[in-house]
Amino acid sequence: MTELLECRDCGHRTFYEKHRCPECGGAKFDAVPAGTGELLSVTTVHVTPDGVREPNALGLAAFPGGANVVAQLDEALSIGDDVRLVGDRELRVTDDGPLRGVRIVAAE
Repeated sequence: MTELLECRDCGHRTFYEKHRCPECGGAKFDAVPAGTGELLSVTTVHVTPDGVREPNALGLAAFPGGANVVAQLDEALSIGDDVRLVGDRELRVTDDGPLRGVRIVAAE
């Protein structure tokens, strides 16, 4: 399971690496399981950069502790669906090789 970063001082969670917590300014984070989130929004991008799938379905999901994550969707999902993050997926192909990251999938 993919992990989030949790501030040691206030417990706020984020997926994206930060030097300081956006809530309290703390500088120490621990990796914690992301758990199950809720899909808040979906969109489809039809014109994409070279190497990115077209069309490209994206979703915004909220996870426990205040973490919101934007990522590619692996399947047709609807707003309100329970979702989870799956890591180490190929997102696009670059001149330096594949760029990897997380995707949002249905929670099992």
